[in-house]
Amino acid sequence: MTAIGATRLERPAQGMARALGTLVLVMGAAAAALATLDAVPAWVQGEPRGVRKAASVEEAERRLKARLFLPAYFPDTLRWPPRAVRLVVEDTTSVALSFDGQDGTPALVLVQTVGGPGPISPMVLPEGPPLQSSPLAVGDGEGTLSRVVGEDGSIWHEVAWTKAGARLALRGKVPVETLIKMARSAHREGR
Repeated sequence: MTAIGATRLERPAQGMARALGTLVLVMGAAAAALATLDAVPAWVQGEPRGVRKAASVEEAERRLKARLFLPAYFPDTLRWPPRAVRLVVEDTTSVALSFDGQDGTPALVLVQTVGGPGPISPMVLPEGPPLQSSPLAVGDGEGTLSRVVGEDGSIWHEVAWTKAGARLALRGKVPVETLIKMARSAHREGR
């Protein structure tokens, strides 16, 4: 092969490499732009990706096509309706209802699974390192009463139990007796 023939073969190979490099660069930039756009709603809402907000308990129940457990006993020291209703739809859906105290500070979170007794998603109830835990009778079943370190760094009490195939937890800065009374009174309306 002559030098001219070898040069003609190298030019298409160089052009192909340049085109492939450009394609990889454009596809990488597009993927980065799409990932950024995908993260914007979560950033704007201030919630982790996958967490959805509902305007009310009723809206959450409509979306999930299921009734939620709510305590029949609800103390005057807490504000109704919930300040926030958050959902994580995964293999086992988790729902968190956040309540403020009468002074306007976060005071209680009621979390439950819908569709099975799987674990509660840490996106709606971050696992607090337990400082102390003991068994507790809740209705017909067993639960646990724990002291945990909350997201704010302070000590919260938590009652966790299983009822009618759902995993539930009440975590609050309210008296332990209040948490236990609320847990024991939890039920689904209309069922």
